[in-house]
Amino acid sequence: MFTVLKFAVTIAASLAIIYLLDRFVWQPKRRKEAEAAPRVTLAEVQSFWSDIEGSALPIAKATIQDPPPLTPQESRIGGAPLAIGNNALWPRNADSGFPMALVAQINFAELPQMGEFPASGILQIFSSFVMIDNAGACERVIRWDPDPQTSDLLEIPIEIQENTHKTREFSETARCVGLPLAFAVGRAPGNPYNWPFEENDPSMENRLPENEKVAAVLEEWEDKSERILTGYGDHWVGGHPLFVQYDVRGAYPKYQHLDRVLFHLGCDDQINLGDAGLLNVMISKQALARCDFQKAYLTWDCS
Repeated sequence: MFTVLKFAVTIAASLAIIYLLDRFVWQPKRRKEAEAAPRVTLAEVQSFWSDIEGSALPIAKATIQDPPPLTPQESRIGGAPLAIGNNALWPRNADSGFPMALVAQINFAELPQMGEFPASGILQIFSSFVMIDNAGACERVIRWDPDPQTSDLLEIPIEIQENTHKTREFSETARCVGLPLAFAVGRAPGNPYNWPFEENDPSMENRLPENEKVAAVLEEWEDKSERILTGYGDHWVGGHPLFVQYDVRGAYPKYQHLDRVLFHLGCDDQINLGDAGLLNVMISKQALARCDFQKAYLTWDCS
């Protein structure tokens, strides 16, 4: 009992010290620095949001449908994919031999026309969710058939059908049946939290607004940013990526050429990649134009 009480007193004292330091040392220091810094101007905030709108890209928001997939070619998350590719076997992790998850099968003929993306053909994305570098890139297999002539499906491996710690990212329905997708086209403004916008975000700096009009814009800044992200939906093709931790392109220059999203997988009632994890399959505009999908990178991060 004494040990628990001593621990509680220690924690309370530590929190009190932190509170006093923040109120009487850190806050005055931040206020002094803010008062000495140049004011945030109306031109700055207008330029920031103009860049966000100017970077808007077509997006096909993917909505999960209730019935199971009706045709082998249908777009889906999980389930059994169409048997395409030179080696139509279910891909497995090179080290463990465990089957990869079918992240998505995308039939571009079902999507609204989005210019840079193919008008037809089937793309399949598999992943083991095993990291292959420190930037969050994961092992993946991508298959592409511009004109599939088969209706055969791959058989779902028994290891994926079983509910184990290796398969809990996807629900049983997602793994064993598949979640068909319907797409709706839209326009996606740039992500304010992404590179390169995050580097130029005046709201993140310890500076005061130049007048009340700028103060009102800054007051609504976070809500406006969140409305943009909510507008993306849960899963999508095109648009911009969304990360949990940070935009890997800002942290790792080798990824800065990845300016198009082949597929974004979010979280919902049937899918939870780790702790609210998000998965992005990105590619460059040039590689997308050539349908060179082997140039795509799959990144995954979570809280």
